[in-house]
Amino acid sequence: MGNVSLLSRLPVLRLLLPLVAGILFFRATNNLWLPAVLLAVLIAILIAMQLYGKTSLGKLRMRSWRIIPISLAMAIVGWGAAWVAEPTHLDTNHFNGTVACGRIENLKYNEQSMLMQVKLLNVGGNGNTVKGAHILLSTRGCNYDFVAGDLIAFTLEVNRVRNMGNPDEMDYEQYLHDKGIIYRQHVEVRELEKVGESPTFMTRAFNVRSDLQHRVLNSSLSPESQSLLIATLLGNDDFIEPSMRDSFSRAGVAHVLALSGLHIAVISLIIWFLFFPLDYIRGKKIRLLLTLIALIAYDVLTGLSASVIRSTVMIAFVFMSQIFYRKSSPLNSVAAAALAILVINPSSLYSVGFQLSFITVSSLIIFYQAFELKHPQNKILNYFYTIIVSSLVAMVTTIILTSYYFNVMSLIAVISNVLIMPFIPVFMVLGAFAILLLAMGGGIAGLSQAIDWIVDAIETMAGWMSTISPPSGNVFVTWVAVLVYYSVLILLFLWIYKRNSRMLLAAGVVLIIGVVIGLVKDSMAPRRGLVIFNSFNSTPMLYFNGNEALLWVPDVPNDYDVENFKRWNRAFLAHHRIDSIIMVDSAKCQLPGAVFDPPYANVMGTCIMAAGKGKWKNYIREDSVALQFDVALVTKGFHSKISRLKELITCDTIVLSGGIYEEENVTLDRECKSSKIPFYNVKQSGAYQKYY
Repeated sequence: MGNVSLLSRLPVLRLLLPLVAGILFFRATNNLWLPAVLLAVLIAILIAMQLYGKTSLGKLRMRSWRIIPISLAMAIVGWGAAWVAEPTHLDTNHFNGTVACGRIENLKYNEQSMLMQVKLLNVGGNGNTVKGAHILLSTRGCNYDFVAGDLIAFTLEVNRVRNMGNPDEMDYEQYLHDKGIIYRQHVEVRELEKVGESPTFMTRAFNVRSDLQHRVLNSSLSPESQSLLIATLLGNDDFIEPSMRDSFSRAGVAHVLALSGLHIAVISLIIWFLFFPLDYIRGKKIRLLLTLIALIAYDVLTGLSASVIRSTVMIAFVFMSQIFYRKSSPLNSVAAAALAILVINPSSLYSVGFQLSFITVSSLIIFYQAFELKHPQNKILNYFYTIIVSSLVAMVTTIILTSYYFNVMSLIAVISNVLIMPFIPVFMVLGAFAILLLAMGGGIAGLSQAIDWIVDAIETMAGWMSTISPPSGNVFVTWVAVLVYYSVLILLFLWIYKRNSRMLLAAGVVLIIGVVIGLVKDSMAPRRGLVIFNSFNSTPMLYFNGNEALLWVPDVPNDYDVENFKRWNRAFLAHHRIDSIIMVDSAKCQLPGAVFDPPYANVMGTCIMAAGKGKWKNYIREDSVALQFDVALVTKGFHSKISRLKELITCDTIVLSGGIYEEENVTLDRECKSSKIPFYNVKQSGAYQKYY
């Protein structure tokens, strides 16, 4: 067995690896010359192999070279799949201002707004069909009569999705691009007109899920139980409160809040149990098949996430092996699941859920196959032993990736899992029966108390574990660190498994190189600076010196959510090691190098004045001498003209806040340009940054 190559034991890898390479090639370059060259090389190799393999000896020698044309073909398939999945581009100069018709693919309601994904079907009339063009449509106001599958007409005024331009921010533009969305638009809800219905299979599934969510939200369950039930059984975590999400993340059990392989395993067992009468008529194979069909229907209902598809494909391999009496390889099943997902949706490769899911499962399979550990004979001890070992392996193999994406590192995940995981199967079983009863119009008074008690216990333990978590909360990890970590991890595994000391030496060398690169990068990070962040509805200005910072939001002085600011800018705060933020109100605040005395600030000798809400004029001396400032910060409350501002003050630069409404921002931008006044537009150019 040891002499058999990895590709021979896992034949699906022969298809998966070149497919992944093709998808990565497309991200590097989407020019058609690359697949054309690969296709030409493939044809040349096939012709050469055909000519050389005319003899028996030639055929024998060519057998080991068949992997090359297979790899080239799959690389072309990967590139082609990514090309087909590329979002459709619109000629906005031509179509903006015309009436468009689109189908609502999904939607969610906020307090006074709606957010919809709309697939455009017709733009500008005259049969201008636009296939595959999706836009993110947000509204001011709500219309609760809209459902997924409705056809709506509206005037098209789309803009390309752009990042905010804040330092160390999430690449939201690429995130939406991978979901097939590159345009967005904001409209008044009254401007949307329903013109018909065109439901698809997926929109019907979305509406069924929405109806179930509505029934859960109107049930007697506590709000915490409702949100956890919807997240873990219906695949929608929008109702999870940020505080609950942060608490579970710090405790290292954030995976509990998302529909994953664990939940799918429990659901499959529940479905399997419901079909138990078939065993009495010797219908085990039918029971397996019906369970698999029901599980696929459940996957569609919950939105077909990567972790759900991966788990279902693995279960399907196990079921098929029992139906056809064939052995199945767990790693081969994982590779097949990845292959199926990437062919259908190539952008899943860049999804954090896809990466964490497959790394975790593959690591667990490899670990248990490589090291034949002795399990306790006692079932209860064996259960907790499995949780501890699995949690430890999962934590070691994913901690760097979770830190890279979420800037949170938990070192107590193993203990948290031991405390919380025993409750999850019980919660899942009770929750599944509660949803079934609600779907049939029944009540769940008998179940709600039990579910609430379990959720309360889970929340209490997660909150307790998050409070005693070591002070390793916010961390900043680069992609270089991720690469070094996994390189060292693989080398250490090979050293332990194969007893090859050269692997240990290589791991040490890679680790030293990674530490040096990390120290160099860390020394280059500024330790003092001023950043005016780009925000939709406010003007956050942060001055930091060492690990302390002052946050001033002149247009939202009292109601600003500091915790929300920390959540959205966690990577920036971790990058610069900022762990203490003082909110500036009307009183004077200062740190070494800066003094904030609203509406003024002096940062490292740079004098700043905030103009907004009309009150800024009260702070200007009404005499013949204009006050001198280095920077005049114009916020969303500024309802005047730049010329009036220049009459009262003199300044070197005007900074237009990202919180200024779009129409007014365009007007002020135009006025600054026509007056030839030096200015910086945060909404258009991203955060205003100055480091010292």
